[in-house]
Amino acid sequence: MSKKFRRPGVYIKEISTLPKTIIQVPTALPAFIGYTEIAIHEGQSALNTPVRVNSLAEYKAKFGENYQPIFELLPAIADDPHPIIIDGVSKSIILKANQKAYLYLSVRDFFYNGGGSCYIISVGTYADQNEVLIKREELLGTASSTPAGIKALGAEKEPSLVLIPDAVELGNEAFPVYQEMLRTCEQDQKRFAIMDIPDGFLERTAERDIIEEFRTGIGNQHLSFGAAYYPWLNRPASDFNLSYKNLDSSIALDEILLEPAAQQFLSSNTKTDPNFHRSLEILSPTYKSILQGMAKKLSAFPSSGAVSGAYSMTDTSRGIWKAPANVSLSGFTEPSITINSSQQEDLNAGGLSGKSINAIRLFTGRGVLIWGARTLAGNDNEWRYVPVRRTAIMIEQSIKKALGDWSVEANNSSTWNAVKMSCENFMVALWRQGGLAGAKAEDAFFVRVGLGQTMSPQDILDNLLKVEIGIAMIRPAEFIVIRISQVMD
Repeated sequence: MSKKFRRPGVYIKEISTLPKTIIQVPTALPAFIGYTEIAIHEGQSALNTPVRVNSLAEYKAKFGENYQPIFELLPAIADDPHPIIIDGVSKSIILKANQKAYLYLSVRDFFYNGGGSCYIISVGTYADQNEVLIKREELLGTASSTPAGIKALGAEKEPSLVLIPDAVELGNEAFPVYQEMLRTCEQDQKRFAIMDIPDGFLERTAERDIIEEFRTGIGNQHLSFGAAYYPWLNRPASDFNLSYKNLDSSIALDEILLEPAAQQFLSSNTKTDPNFHRSLEILSPTYKSILQGMAKKLSAFPSSGAVSGAYSMTDTSRGIWKAPANVSLSGFTEPSITINSSQQEDLNAGGLSGKSINAIRLFTGRGVLIWGARTLAGNDNEWRYVPVRRTAIMIEQSIKKALGDWSVEANNSSTWNAVKMSCENFMVALWRQGGLAGAKAEDAFFVRVGLGQTMSPQDILDNLLKVEIGIAMIRPAEFIVIRISQVMD
């Protein structure tokens, strides 16, 4: 009904002739799930609560720092490549049970490799604990009656990547965790999983092929929603801040550091001396050897945190449609295993199962590089590449979010035309940035919406608005089709 004017004057009505703008949703915003030193946010416990952090300093304030593992000195074991000689006797440095947690350094790797912001879900803390008990049930969230672990991520809209680096400590029990990561990513249609190979610091051998173990354990479902990387990477000793405090309390320093200068220092100084550790490094070659031995036990580290940083940097600098490959990873000395071209061929091909694994390789003069960008679905012609799957997720979520603005409109041709125009404008912008293949827009994408195209008369009666979008990611005019439905109010 037109407005009734009750007095003379000039009346102005603004009429919008431009279609609504579709905004690209954030990408490469990872969610890290695992164990932290503490978990405090705004003065309250942050256990199993997604918390956004924008820097490593903010992470430290809310979740603490790295776990400090405890080592033992035992009689040398047969296969120890680096025994320590103490008073003429060979000793092995042994890491005690349940002494590894990977989340802190993985988050640091994310920030050091170009990451911006991320979410943290702490499923347990290790402050004042002498071990880190990593439990499958806590990571999965099945040990709690309220949303926890992976399940705590469900309501969050921003995270577009999910990582659980601590899962590698579970051995074969990591695979149910990985399967749940993939399942939830496909169910939500808004996230992508980055996974590490359990024991990924080991060579593939006839006796034990860890890659085939992973391919078997990961299952056959939802494979295009995740990617795995091999091998692990070696960290410098300086990352661990090791000292005498990492030795088991039963070890007496004056019984293992037998150099005269060290003995004299120990007899006249206590551990309360702020220079105690530094002085022992200078005075005792044995002490330095012990520190080096401890660092070697910790050196091999899962790569997923650094890889997620590379995803973020690539998205920001080049676009989500660019492959996060041929990208250097900072903060590491070398891969734990050297891979040659023939070995990488099998990783890419996926073996008999077709499950591709991305290689990380060291190149002279170029450093440590990600040398692959394939999803686990190596045999899927549509979804075998990481940027294809992630770009499709971004397009679907961006348009799905925008469709909410039309939910109160009538489900008629006027609305369909407005939706189509907005979607086409969004896709043209993406194509012009190089996100789609094709010399012409019609070779790069299509948008369909309306009765007889995407909807039936029954859909209109059911108040369903359906949009169909085709995108050419690899070759022009070869479209991957995305279908989105919106319930109209």
